[in-house]
Amino acid sequence: MSSNKKPSIPFVNFHSHDTFSIFDGLGFPEDHINFAYENGLEGIAFTNHGNMNSLSYAHAKDKKMKAEGKDFRVMYGIEAYIHPSIEQWKRDCDKIKENAKAAKEIDDDVGLVVENEAETKKGIKSILNHRSHLVMVAQNQTGLNNLYRLVSESYRGDNFYRFPRMDYELLKKHSEGIIASSACLGGPLANDYWANRENGEAAVISAMEKTVQSLMDVFGDRFYGELQWGNYAEQHIVNQYVIKLSKQFGFQLISTCDSHFPRPDMWKDREIYKMLGWMSKSDTNIDCLPSSLEEMEYQLYPKNGDELFSHYRRFSKEQGFQYDDNLILESIERTSDILKNRIDKFSIDTSIQLPSFVTQQGESPDQTLAKITIEAMKKTGLYKKKEYVDRLKEELFTIKDRGFSTYFLTMKKIVDDSKSNQLCGGGRGSGAGSLVSYLLNITEADPIKYKLQFSRFIRNGPPVGEIVEKPETGTRKVSQIVKIKAEGKEILLSPDTSVKIIRDSKEMYVPARNLKNTDILV
Repeated sequence: MSSNKKPSIPFVNFHSHDTFSIFDGLGFPEDHINFAYENGLEGIAFTNHGNMNSLSYAHAKDKKMKAEGKDFRVMYGIEAYIHPSIEQWKRDCDKIKENAKAAKEIDDDVGLVVENEAETKKGIKSILNHRSHLVMVAQNQTGLNNLYRLVSESYRGDNFYRFPRMDYELLKKHSEGIIASSACLGGPLANDYWANRENGEAAVISAMEKTVQSLMDVFGDRFYGELQWGNYAEQHIVNQYVIKLSKQFGFQLISTCDSHFPRPDMWKDREIYKMLGWMSKSDTNIDCLPSSLEEMEYQLYPKNGDELFSHYRRFSKEQGFQYDDNLILESIERTSDILKNRIDKFSIDTSIQLPSFVTQQGESPDQTLAKITIEAMKKTGLYKKKEYVDRLKEELFTIKDRGFSTYFLTMKKIVDDSKSNQLCGGGRGSGAGSLVSYLLNITEADPIKYKLQFSRFIRNGPPVGEIVEKPETGTRKVSQIVKIKAEGKEILLSPDTSVKIIRDSKEMYVPARNLKNTDILV
């Protein structure tokens, strides 16, 4: 990664897409982050269409950037599909389903959620496919948890048909810790323009006023009007409406890149990739593509503040629209202010999240697991066999020591529910060596009868034992080694080798130089 540029205008891109916007965005988060940093941006938010599937990749890169001491912020969000009311949309769909021709349409074209950019820029006429885009970015862990909830709900039941949807009622329940912007030409304000432009400016403004009021009822001053700078007239028309409404309602403006590929020289790759998603429905002749990025109506890479302001001036002039330069400059610089003053520096909670409802009330997970397995031993008559009793004691001790009781209870719940709804196999892999799994009905093979080893699945390692030699504190010579004896074997380790151990009932990694005699190797 080369040294980054130092643009004069600070900017953070709150609207970007990577390869997890299927057949629309190109490049993994790392590619976008690398270029954004090189290009002098202060941060970037990943806002893929209808999902947050790139979050783990972005988070991993963010951690790496921090470890390298690079001053750059990564944010997590989504460009969601919204509808004013799911209930109203359902009623409209039910009416359409009564028509035989429409019913055929309903059964067609289901599968991956693929954004149709051409449909977006013309306005969505189909009631069945109706949705608007809304960009949302988490301000803190609470906001991130709310985004998780919103995404999950959008894919459930009546909220999903070809696209996952949210409505204002759902957004209001889970809006805490989230900032939102009006998105692109597929956004709610743009859709008001597409739907009403033939009826004149008054009709457009009237529809937009209702939408803005609804969004501000949900997000308050965390709602921003989003301006984008492409070389096509409709974008500037919508920009003008957004600016007018911001003065009327008092919401602030931001400018974004709406980036879809990580570097300027990848524009053609993205156009070809986008074509692949619609091979059966549109012209895929790559000879029709422009010869350079400069000929494109939009340049969707992570621009820095200077580039964004330059493109604003160029494209607004070419399209014949006038703006207040200071207003647009403020909309670019405001992104930096939002990052510093409204987005917390928080570490994503990556701890294992297991449900609490699998534990019986008033009991610890260890107690519930022991109770269920002992009852199963009595029911099957296995409690009469010492070998089974000893094995169960051994497994329960190990599971408790490793903190895995909730995991086993969760798997039991999953398997029980699965078996009540469908045919299931008998279970396989190293987990089949667990008597606890067998007693919980997770697996169906008696591990003792078939001589299966629990230690292949989970085990407590041997204690470190005697540490024969350790390097002196502060020394880092290659010749220095950590020499330990465990279970009669001598093990040689580099002092900086990371060793997985259990210490004070907690699993952790430590450098070999920090091992203790009481540690248990995992």
